[in-house]
Amino acid sequence: MNKVIDDELNGAEGIIIDSTNKQALENNGLNQFDGVIVCYENNLETSVVTTLNLLEMGAENIIAIAKNERHKKILLAIGVSELDIVVPGILTGQVVATKSIFDIESDVQTSDGEFISTKITITEESIFDKSIDECNLNQSKDFNIIQIKRNGKTILPEPDTILKENDILMVYVKSNLINDLVLKLSGDTSTN
Repeated sequence: MNKVIDDELNGAEGIIIDSTNKQALENNGLNQFDGVIVCYENNLETSVVTTLNLLEMGAENIIAIAKNERHKKILLAIGVSELDIVVPGILTGQVVATKSIFDIESDVQTSDGEFISTKITITEESIFDKSIDECNLNQSKDFNIIQIKRNGKTILPEPDTILKENDILMVYVKSNLINDLVLKLSGDTSTN
């Protein structure tokens, strides 16, 4: 067993063991950890055996990485929640498709097909020095401004928050509205 403590992650602790050995998992108290990430994307058998061991031990917050849809189906069948399975290839494809379809140049943080999380820089003069409320950008079921970055500082938006030139808005928006929102904030059809 190797024990790893990462100072950059505020003392996050991890261990390296043979996870197919249930006794080794129990001896190291894996069921007491806040979360367990099973990263055997390229080894289906090890992924399934490890996940089964953790489920049988009552471990909580198990996140499993799956190589493909078939791997995901197996993890679902043994009891892993769909929200706790990550298929990197599918996520990458969704992000690339979203960036292409909606002509987004900046990083797309997430895309589930219905919603996109991305950054938009305010460069449209008609928005400068107006409040979120005045610009009709209040939170709705279709989009939300999560945060504003201004001069290296993070601002949590309120309806009366004044928008400034070059503010970077982190937004969560319905896919079919992203182009309109970018146009309204940037005066362009691509985010900066």
